[in-house]
Parts: sequence; C-alpha cells; structure tokens
Amino acid sequence: MSAAPNLPPINAIRVFETAARLGNFTRTGETLGMTQAAVSYQVKLLEDRLGFALFERKARHVELTPRGARLARGTSDAFRLLERTFRDVREDRDSVLSVTALPTFCSNWLVPRIGAFQLENPQLAVRIDSRSDLVDIKAGEADIGIRIGKGEWPGLEARRLFGDTTAPLVSRAAAERFGPFNQPEDLLKLRLFGPMGWWRAWFTLAGGDASRLPERPALELETQTMEVSAAIASGDAATMVSPIYFAEQIASGALVAPFHAELDQDDAHYMVFDPTRAREPKIKAFIAWMLFQPMAFCLNRSEPAFPEAGKAVVNGQP
Repeated sequence: MSAAPNLPPINAIRVFETAARLGNFTRTGETLGMTQAAVSYQVKLLEDRLGFALFERKARHVELTPRGARLARGTSDAFRLLERTFRDVREDRDSVLSVTALPTFCSNWLVPRIGAFQLENPQLAVRIDSRSDLVDIKAGEADIGIRIGKGEWPGLEARRLFGDTTAPLVSRAAAERFGPFNQPEDLLKLRLFGPMGWWRAWFTLAGGDASRLPERPALELETQTMEVSAAIASGDAATMVSPIYFAEQIASGALVAPFHAELDQDDAHYMVFDPTRAREPKIKAFIAWMLFQPMAFCLNRSEPAFPEAGKAVVNGQP
C-alpha cells in the first residue's frame, strides 16, 4: 500500500534510502532487519515503478546512478524532516501542558495564577483553551480540564476544587453612590445584571422579598466577565456572579460584595484528567499545584475552608 497515490511503497523508499547511505545491500539488510534478498527485491520494485536503474551492482558494493544519487538526496532530506517532526511532537507532548476551561474561569481565575505554576515548573509551557465546548480529554485534545458539574464525566478522574456559588457584586462607585446596602431590597436602587433566576434564589436565601424583583434583568451577557465589566462601567448596577472568579477585584476594592450570603448552585468546580496519564510528570505537577489553590484561596476569605477539595471521583464515584 503506497503512502500517497503518486508515491511508491514507503517501505521500498526506506530500503532505498538506507542502501544509498550504506552502499551495501547486506549491511542495509542488517540495519533494517531484512535479508539481502528482501533488500534487492524492494530496490527492484522501486526501479520497476520508476522505470530506470537506481544502482550499479558491483562485486562487493553498489553505486548510485546519477538519477539514483538525485533521488537519494531528496529521500534523505525527507526522512530527516520526518524524524525531526516526530521528535518535536514527542518533546512537545512532554514539555507542553494543555488546559481547557470555561472562558470566565480562564480569564478571571486561571490566567492570573498560571504564572506562579510556570515559575515552579520552568520546563513546561502552558497552553490554555477557553472554548465553551467540551473537548475530548481521553482522545488527547487536552491534558487537563476544569469543569463545573457533579464530578461525573465517564472515563475521567475528577478532583473537586471548590463549590460553585453566586452572589451580588457592585462596583466601588456604585457602593459609594447608592450604599449602604443593609438588606437585599437596598440593591433595587441599582440596575440588576445577570440571570434573574439566580437573583430570585439569592433574594430568598438572604431573607429578601423576591416578589419585588423585576421580571427580567436589565442586562444579561454571554459571560460573567462581560457583565461585571458592564456594571463597573455603568456605575449604577449590581451583577449576580460567582465571587470566586473576582477575588482579586474584591480584594483591591474595585468590586464590593455587600452581603455575606452566597447561593450554592449545587455544582462544583472539578479538575478532570485521564487516569491512565496521571503519572506523567507534567500532569502530576499541575494536579499537585492546582489542589493547593483552594487552600490558598480560603486563607483570603472569611468563609470556612472547602472540606471536599481534592476529593477524587472516577466516573462519578468517590
């Protein structure tokens, strides 16, 4: 079977390239694990396909014909290119870590922290895929995934990181202009951004009157990052988002969390990976680093630590 419609059989090309380098069919057979007769057959097959001789047979060696020498240069270059390409691919697999996660998690949580991982692991390059679509980690489309759910992804091991909660955030300008916010109804002085279902559930949790909420939000965008940016720009809005994504902005005072209550969404953030690859050095390094992050995050929050962080789940089973 030929490698391409216009190419001779790849095995014949490989035999020819080796024989051209060594100048001897016997040594070629020893190098490739073939008999001398098999080498002669593959060379004859190639010559018949091309319609001209590639070697002049001498008593103890073979010499390339002018056309054979020309072909030998091209095939040697081609095989060197193939070998370099396969070597680069193998090295890329070992030295490049690919991580897939949802856009808001990538831009607001992972990207600000990934530099610390690379400082600890300078031998690794990190590629981050922030597509919303789930990629096939078992097929090797990514090494590690950060997903939100209940830890049930067939064929993958899932390690719980932290829960998925939502709460209202307001910009510093809005807090100074419209505050204080002593009860949930005080937020009604602002425009409300984000899913209204989240707003109603949070109002009920916080002891507010959800019936006073508008029927629909003033703004609902594709990502939480967009909604927060819009709220900061407007100066008169509150947005219902996941506070964990905006910890730095809250710490700096750019955003204000006016209430302690956070709505539990019944899902959690999980790190997922192929368990058959868990011992690969780059994956082991990222797992160890990532599992430390919930602990570090909790040190900067008044809430208790996440007791389930790091719990292993395979196919939904702990």
